[in-house]
Amino acid sequence: MRQKSWFAALHPQTDHHWGIVLAGGNGTRLLQFMKARFGEYRPKQYCALIGKRSMLRHTIDRVSYLFAADHLLTTVSAQHLTWAYNDLRDRKPGTVIIQPFNRETGPGILLPLLHVHRADPKSIVALFPSDHFILQEERYRSFVARAIEFVSKHPEQIVTLGINPTSQQHGYGWIEKGEPSCAEGIYTVKKFWEKPDAQMMHYLNEKKCLWNTMILVGTSQNFLNLMEEHMSSVFVPFKRIANSIGTTFESDVTEDVFRLIPSVNFSQSVLEKIPEKLCVLPMDGVYWNDWGDEFRIRIDIDFLEHQEHVFKEDEEETVIVVQ
Repeated sequence: MRQKSWFAALHPQTDHHWGIVLAGGNGTRLLQFMKARFGEYRPKQYCALIGKRSMLRHTIDRVSYLFAADHLLTTVSAQHLTWAYNDLRDRKPGTVIIQPFNRETGPGILLPLLHVHRADPKSIVALFPSDHFILQEERYRSFVARAIEFVSKHPEQIVTLGINPTSQQHGYGWIEKGEPSCAEGIYTVKKFWEKPDAQMMHYLNEKKCLWNTMILVGTSQNFLNLMEEHMSSVFVPFKRIANSIGTTFESDVTEDVFRLIPSVNFSQSVLEKIPEKLCVLPMDGVYWNDWGDEFRIRIDIDFLEHQEHVFKEDEEETVIVVQ
């Protein structure tokens, strides 16, 4: 009988619901903005732009209500550990996955998925980028919970959370929803576009398409199957990592693999090619924005600063009350 790895031993299967907060990006487009604001070239996910907590810490606190403490993982880059320490020092052992280098979203998602699947082959996994600004957090969590419930009944599907667009900004992925699925409020996906040009954006807006938040829910097995099919340039060498998990060679093998693999975008390589396997859940009544560039950040900060608002900071979450 195969023994459990140290990782599996640290994560008892009290349930099969897992969350992964993705914080391995470099935030290159925002480095100058962060330098001007904080006095150093700090990756955006480690910056406190609203309240006292960083975007990463906001993300962890926002979704921690949904998962057992040892079932919420965070991926960080080895180059960012100095900044990551303050945000992650209270996290349970084994919940921080370190990627040696940033190789885009494909490898950044695959690495923690391999760890989760090794610990719990029946896992349902929710993926959370760490650079989102979200109001109405309780309502937001209810949508994530609904997506998890849907996947538990339809493990062959992946659910992405969608948002009705509020502008004609560039840089978002778009989703054309299809027919209602067998669950209320969830739709099939006709097509997925990753960052279309201005002409296509106008067309998508006219068709009432949705922004893709890249908040995804699916079984670890389904994610891995699709990545094996559509990301073979990464998935094949990652088998070495999968076989090394829990051994004394894991760190060295992971670094060797990351050093050699190409950068692969998960949306372009996988999502665009599998619309028939995707469902979309529109998050009505939730304000969401991807803080991927300076313009979007300034819009939200300017909005908040011109309202009569109150920041209530406690150890759990920031509540913004707009009067």
